[in-house]
Amino acid sequence: MAATGNDMHATAQDGVEHRVARRDANRRASGARPEADTQNLVELGCECTRVDCERLVKVPLYVYRRMLEADQYLLQAGHHAFPQYRTIISMGLMSIEERS
Repeated sequence: MAATGNDMHATAQDGVEHRVARRDANRRASGARPEADTQNLVELGCECTRVDCERLVKVPLYVYRRMLEADQYLLQAGHHAFPQYRTIISMGLMSIEERS
């Protein structure tokens, strides 16, 4: 059965809401005193639009805070790509995407 236009819109909207919720959770976590590992990396959630994505990304806290200040980047595990974004930093499974 084919999805209707409304079904696709709801799915896209769910994805946007998921991304916004992840960004909000990451912002709260980065504002607190998150626990860093021995390499001074913190673990944050992937900020993609896939509602089934539960991947975590390790990133230097100062880098994530600078991303928030710029407000034009998304923190994503390396398995997601969007045509309107380009990767500006990629370290292992972590990438930082910039709006094109």
